[in-house]
Amino acid sequence: MPTSAASAQGEKNGLQRRLRIEWLVTVPVLMSLTFFLSYFGQHFGMKRLDHLLYDRTMAMATHEPSEDIVIVALDDASIRELGYWPWRRSVHARLLERLEGARAVGMDIVLSDPNPAYPDDDAALARAMREHGRVVLPLVLDQDNAQKPLPVLAEAASSMGYINAHMDADSVVRSMRLRQQASGVPVEHFVLAMLDSGSEAGRPARLRELDDRPRLISYAGYPGSFTMYPYARVLDGSVLPSAFEGKYVLVGAWAAALGDTLSVPLSKSGEPMAGVEILANGLQNALENRWIRTPDRLQSALWSMLPVLLVCLALRRLSPRKSFFFMLIIVALIFIANWLSMRHAGVWVDSSAALIGIVLAYPVWNWRMQEATLRQVDAELDQLYEQNLMQAQLPPESGVAAGGASLPERMVKLHGAMGMLRQAIGQREEALRFLSHDMRSPQNAILALTQLQRYGKAPLAQPELLERIDRCASRTLGLVDGFVQLARAESTVLDFQDIDLGELLHSICDERWPMARRRRIVVAVDAASGAAHMMADGEMLGRALGNLVDNAIQYSPDGAQVLCRLYARAGGWVVAVKDQGRGMTAEQQTRLFEPFRRFDVDAPGNPDGSGLGLALVRTVVLRHGGRIEVESARGKGSVFKVSLPGRPDSGASR
Repeated sequence: MPTSAASAQGEKNGLQRRLRIEWLVTVPVLMSLTFFLSYFGQHFGMKRLDHLLYDRTMAMATHEPSEDIVIVALDDASIRELGYWPWRRSVHARLLERLEGARAVGMDIVLSDPNPAYPDDDAALARAMREHGRVVLPLVLDQDNAQKPLPVLAEAASSMGYINAHMDADSVVRSMRLRQQASGVPVEHFVLAMLDSGSEAGRPARLRELDDRPRLISYAGYPGSFTMYPYARVLDGSVLPSAFEGKYVLVGAWAAALGDTLSVPLSKSGEPMAGVEILANGLQNALENRWIRTPDRLQSALWSMLPVLLVCLALRRLSPRKSFFFMLIIVALIFIANWLSMRHAGVWVDSSAALIGIVLAYPVWNWRMQEATLRQVDAELDQLYEQNLMQAQLPPESGVAAGGASLPERMVKLHGAMGMLRQAIGQREEALRFLSHDMRSPQNAILALTQLQRYGKAPLAQPELLERIDRCASRTLGLVDGFVQLARAESTVLDFQDIDLGELLHSICDERWPMARRRRIVVAVDAASGAAHMMADGEMLGRALGNLVDNAIQYSPDGAQVLCRLYARAGGWVVAVKDQGRGMTAEQQTRLFEPFRRFDVDAPGNPDGSGLGLALVRTVVLRHGGRIEVESARGKGSVFKVSLPGRPDSGASR
């Protein structure tokens, strides 16, 4: 039986086995997809998402700018005061005199073109540079060629380095290359030249062996974080020379008109950062070894798979709601871990592949779990069909195994199966009660009669004994017949055909004419004119309506009238059977259609019965899509009304 403990355990084990198989298939697919996106994501636009996450994390992982780095800015106020750009190079020579105590001075100003109007200025600037001894000039790489300053200035500089910015595909400066090739010759970055000029020991050992790979810059903060002095204020002595003592000084453009600004991860509301401040951030990274480190692609791909695996384990063990919240927690932990690793360890791991894997894991697993569950439901429903437990609920042509059924349709079938199972449980309980009580009662009476006849002091006369045994046996047969008919009405597949309800009602009443005639009861039929067509199982519906007519005859007094009416109403047909019996109370009417329910059993003249006839009527009517009602009162008879759907073209709506 489907409702047995062993079968229920088998269904549970079957579902668990399906879910286990789905999990073993889904998890490797998700893990492989995550690995693929992490390892090869740069070819599929994943870098955009990685850059977005990186920029947001960088904005929360800033640090204090170095006090050893100072910027002398060519700002708008200085341009208004000193005149239009470019200024005379003698002005820069005067500035270097003010920066005499600086550890190194980086001139982020391209000085590759001569100024014919002031030919002596270049020599003056070169002389000031030599006197200072720690001035770094920029190179500009153009198609692998290095554009150098004027020879007189290049010879006077303590060192030179290129200032070209390394921009990602979205034109944002996130990294810096400390070494590049120019015409086959390695050229080093401006910040390394600053380190070489600012220390007698030269650059740190970690920066002596360089490669061409970009290094992610750990930005100190938003634009304007470093100490900055206006060029004009330094030149006129408003800023004391002690402000630059022992510090790295960068001189570069800050004015918007000069256009030396670039987008960086910390550019808020589109605000760019001056190129000289990007150099300042790179210089601090080189001094303090603050570069953001990243693992190689294989390590990143393996790390990305870990949170996806955790989410998959949670999906296997937790409910969908708990799994959803666990997924949100894992996503939050990824962001927190990225922030902590960047803020305190200087490490960044691309997380976009992990996030995509997690986001896909939840719907994919729920989809596969739903599919596995529905396949298990289909299998169980098919088994119920094979065991003829669902035939009463759905016609076989609607087949569960036909495929393509939507989730709502399958849920309707599942609820139908549950209803059938509950009905089967109720039928089993009714069968047990029937066998243990109703069937045993007449059999016990027969045994009592035979024992009394055999051992009693006053045995009954043979005719009376046979009459009583016959009565008990007839009651037993009536119970068996009623029980079997009710079981068939509940489980048999109905054979729906086009019938004329009027002809069926006349045939039923004609068959009861001999029984009614013996008691001088008149059975009248009042049917609507014309044919009353509907789709029904004629044999089953005839048995149900026949039970109503039988009851009307049995419970009516001798010489009474039973009226059977057929009329159209609301797109269907109504069959009303009216008797002149003793009627029923309101409480009796509420329990009238329960199996084995009989009222006033001990009343004089109460007809024999099994209490299953009206239960059969209700079952058949419901299976035909109709309903049954009763109107009755004590001493006023009863009217049973059966409402049935009519055929669309039968004219039942008139």
